Amino acid sequence: MGAALVRLCRKYLRAGLGAALTAAFVLSAASPALARKEALPPAEAAPTPDRNPAKLYIDADKLIYDKDRDIVTADGDVVLYYKGRVLQGDHVVYDRKSKRLLASGRVKLTDEHGDITYSKRLELSDDFANGFADAVQVLTIDKTRLSSPRIERSGDAVTVLQNGVYTACEPCKAHPEKPPLWQVRAKEITEDQNTHTIYFRDAYFDAFGFPVAYIPYFSAPDPTVTRKSGFLTPSFSSESYLGLGVTTPYFFALAPNYDLTLSPSFYTMQGPFLDAEWRQRTENGAYDVRLSGIDQLQPGKFLPEPYGAGDRNFRGSAESKGKFYLNQNWTVGWSVTALSDRFYLTDYRLLALDTTQYFFQDVVSQVYLRGQAGRGFFDLSGYSFQPTSPFLDQRQDPAAVPTFDYHRTFPIDPDRSHGIGGEATVELNAASIDRQEALYQSVGGQRFDQAYSLYQVCGAGTSAASYAPGSCLLRGMAGDYTRGTEQVSWAKKIVDPLGEVWKPFAFERASGEATSLSNSGFAYSSSVGSAVIPNYAQSSFFAGQNSGSAATGMAGVGLEYRYPFIAETSLGEQIIEPIGQIIARPNEVLPRLQPNEDAQSLVFDDTTLFNWSKYSGFDRVEGGTRANYGLQYIDNFPSGGHFNVLAGQSVQVAGQNSYTLADAANTGLESGLDKTWSNYVAGETLQPTAAPLTLGLKQQFDSSDFSLARFDAILGGKWGNFAGSFDYARYAAQPLLGWLYPREGLITSGTFKFDNGLSVSGGLTLDMSRHYYDTNYGSAFYPTQYNVGLAYEANNCTTVKVAYNSTLAVPISSTPGVPAAPAFRDQTLLFEVDFRTLGDVKSSAGVQ
Repeated sequence: MGAALVRLCRKYLRAGLGAALTAAFVLSAASPALARKEALPPAEAAPTPDRNPAKLYIDADKLIYDKDRDIVTADGDVVLYYKGRVLQGDHVVYDRKSKRLLASGRVKLTDEHGDITYSKRLELSDDFANGFADAVQVLTIDKTRLSSPRIERSGDAVTVLQNGVYTACEPCKAHPEKPPLWQVRAKEITEDQNTHTIYFRDAYFDAFGFPVAYIPYFSAPDPTVTRKSGFLTPSFSSESYLGLGVTTPYFFALAPNYDLTLSPSFYTMQGPFLDAEWRQRTENGAYDVRLSGIDQLQPGKFLPEPYGAGDRNFRGSAESKGKFYLNQNWTVGWSVTALSDRFYLTDYRLLALDTTQYFFQDVVSQVYLRGQAGRGFFDLSGYSFQPTSPFLDQRQDPAAVPTFDYHRTFPIDPDRSHGIGGEATVELNAASIDRQEALYQSVGGQRFDQAYSLYQVCGAGTSAASYAPGSCLLRGMAGDYTRGTEQVSWAKKIVDPLGEVWKPFAFERASGEATSLSNSGFAYSSSVGSAVIPNYAQSSFFAGQNSGSAATGMAGVGLEYRYPFIAETSLGEQIIEPIGQIIARPNEVLPRLQPNEDAQSLVFDDTTLFNWSKYSGFDRVEGGTRANYGLQYIDNFPSGGHFNVLAGQSVQVAGQNSYTLADAANTGLESGLDKTWSNYVAGETLQPTAAPLTLGLKQQFDSSDFSLARFDAILGGKWGNFAGSFDYARYAAQPLLGWLYPREGLITSGTFKFDNGLSVSGGLTLDMSRHYYDTNYGSAFYPTQYNVGLAYEANNCTTVKVAYNSTLAVPISSTPGVPAAPAFRDQTLLFEVDFRTLGDVKSSAGVQ
């Protein structure tokens, strides 16, 4: 706030008066012809865009030079233009003997930024060392306002405002005489340009015309200082397991390119907490390091392990992010986090819940080297994962070090390839995966351990016999797995005289891999039961093998055909395009020891219909001869909107259908591709107008009875005063993949802004299938997460926000009949007041 005050005053006394003084100097430079008053030649007209902006232009009804007194006077609608600044007044006088400039009457200064200053009278010396202005009012381009009866400047460094008033609120249109919503008054505001500091004495903060806070003395950096050490806005909180909390950050501006922020907190139940963040910018990048921790006074306030942090005294984290540009094409960087326990970030509100990733809240650490140029991309990375929920043992999360991806497309010159032409693509991928504890999932209904009802098990989870193909899935293998893959492909687009589009293509792919399974076991026990997660049962998924290596290959040729029919109608440009594709290749060969770590996310829809291989990763590849066909319709509306629909089917023409070959995770089964004639897929996109409102739909229909197997609907964008999104999905049961019941869910959020400054927001997450297997969950419409909020922007200067969030702390249900993890709703009430240009005040509280 102080910076805004003095920035305006300085512009007034430096920039605006500089233009006036320059004008007076030019006027006084005219050689007098007689020792009497006489009219000078007319001044130049106001500047036009094609004139030199650094040149002074003067416009006045009358310009007079008094030779006897050595005074230059401009009268009547005086306007001075200089370097984008405009000074207007009724009367301007420059006394060459005293070297003083006086402007009076309706004085108005518009600076080069658009800020406007009004005054009745101003006076200053020609060297800018001393001066004053009376009855000052300032309106800035960002609609802040300043007034002061008098501003004085002395010693070429010190500016003093007497009884200054500052506000960012607009005056009431109906009653402009009323005080603004809020304002800051100070008996004296002093800026010292030598120390670049603004000092406030006897300052009040007024709301609705009444003083609500008094500060006898404080200081702040002036506008030339972009960063300066000092306290930042404090925040307040209240939680049942932390108590009342207050955080008072302090910022250390150590150098122009690095700084330190210390954010000490105190919680009435847990004691002092420290959060420190170091940031540094270099010539080619930037990095930061954040350390936080606490020695808890009452660790028993948290849930016992493994549901919570348990009886742990010290808790903390170490985080660092960095990104450096080696040159215009290459970057190296990292984002790493180390935690004392999985619950630390959420318990101390250091990690905001992402409702779109409600069932996956892992903290991902990575280090990378990336390059991109033209149509080439290079990525060498390493990843590790840390869970933040109780439903995954840290040992079940993998470390992927390293992972490697390279992709580049080369055009082929027909003149140098005997007319072949087209383009070639080279892809390289490699990954090394390490995991300590196997990640299993039961076929059919999901089952959880009988010790804590947290971890996925197969059968009763007490013997290795339950962990076998047919009754169990191996989602993540324990041990070491390394794979490298290369793929080279060629494709060429040919358009014949009839407009038919032919695209022949060919590809080859080779992979080599080595696997070593862990044979340990992990036992869990509690007062209610026990369970074993046996790594040594993994070999049953790989024909009894525990280690080995293999090499596989795949090659194929194919042809894609399209024939677009285009018509211009009153409904817009319409395109109907039949599409056909045939791919011939040998059968896929699965080695006996073949983990699947990166190709489990198989989704068959319109976006993957014409993919040469519909697997999501490199651990699996499509084999056999397959045909894909479909029909696409596009309508580009005259209004700027569009409609698109693509529907089709995939057919296994010959050879082994890869999607009927079950791997350790049963990937491919019940995908809609695991039969000769696949399920039908369709996708539609509708944007009615050029406005950003889009509806996307996707369906998969069973080819035998046309029942709906998959459905997705996504609506998002802005419509008038409303902006929001709606995401709904329903998938049929897939018992062979561990989903005994249909899966159905909804995520939606939206904000509506009223014309009076009020806005209402809300969000909702529904797990609409949980009630099938969790009798305590209620109906399909019992909310997993929801939030509501109100915000009111008053007078364009103050925003008040109130928000409530409620999240089911246990996103996964346990096996019926088995003691479940403690389930509760995590409820938070947030309050924030933002005073424009001054800062904000925030507070949060846990709700019981």
